[in-house]
Amino acid sequence: MSRHGSGNIVSLHDRASYRPDLGELARNQLAAARKAQGLSHAEFAELLSSMLDWNVSADALESWETTATPPGDVLVAAELMVRRAAPGLTDGEPRDALTQIVGDQFADLAGVYASRSEFQAKVSAADLFDDAKDIRIAGLSLNLLCQSYSEARLRQLVEGGTTLTALFLKPYGHFIKEREQEEGYPEGRLSALTALNMTILQERVAERLGSESADRIKIGVYDEPIRFNITLIDGQLCVAQPYLPQTRGVDSPTFLVRKRRLAGGLYPTFEQIFSTLWERREVND
Repeated sequence: MSRHGSGNIVSLHDRASYRPDLGELARNQLAAARKAQGLSHAEFAELLSSMLDWNVSADALESWETTATPPGDVLVAAELMVRRAAPGLTDGEPRDALTQIVGDQFADLAGVYASRSEFQAKVSAADLFDDAKDIRIAGLSLNLLCQSYSEARLRQLVEGGTTLTALFLKPYGHFIKEREQEEGYPEGRLSALTALNMTILQERVAERLGSESADRIKIGVYDEPIRFNITLIDGQLCVAQPYLPQTRGVDSPTFLVRKRRLAGGLYPTFEQIFSTLWERREVND
């Protein structure tokens, strides 16, 4: 068919002056973000104000959805709220052109939580681990796995083919003692908890499995400054926490990261940290 033949195909090359209505896209995206959370203009404006350094009025929000073009920081805040409200455990497609534009900047950050407690109130250990085929986890005591998840269910997973690699900060080692001092614990408190969790994983999970299944569990320790708690699931999902000065791990910010389809993003960074720690782990002869 020729470029000017019959039919409904129109070449944009013949319309050099064509420009997409980005303002309308922005208005539609903002309205969709509000409706997705089932909020009124006043309620959504209040949420936006809590994320921005200025107040958003309900009247202004309504105009941005109908006639005016919404500011860029409002669009980003609205998109982040939508992403945070989503479970973050499934891999959905971008909804429209504006989501693609904003999503390029936040494509692999599926959720940001003020603390591990807030994170676990929204995303449970069962949400993370129940269907996992490969779990790699490194940190201090690994309470997310050893205290928040059923031993019986973990045995079922491993018996079903799941691999588990767990790396603990060495109990009674130099750097766990430093962490105890920093968090204000008596000497040996964190070491005792870590040793208990290692015992749970070894004696109550690995040693109750058949030899073939038990081989799918690897447990290691490392003795160096602790900077992150990292959980990697199926090469696609990461839960990461920094260890902050004088702050318990449970009170530290928590990030939920989904691996990008393309190269780059945060996921490969945390995966590399885990791999390096595992390579440097202590090995018993």
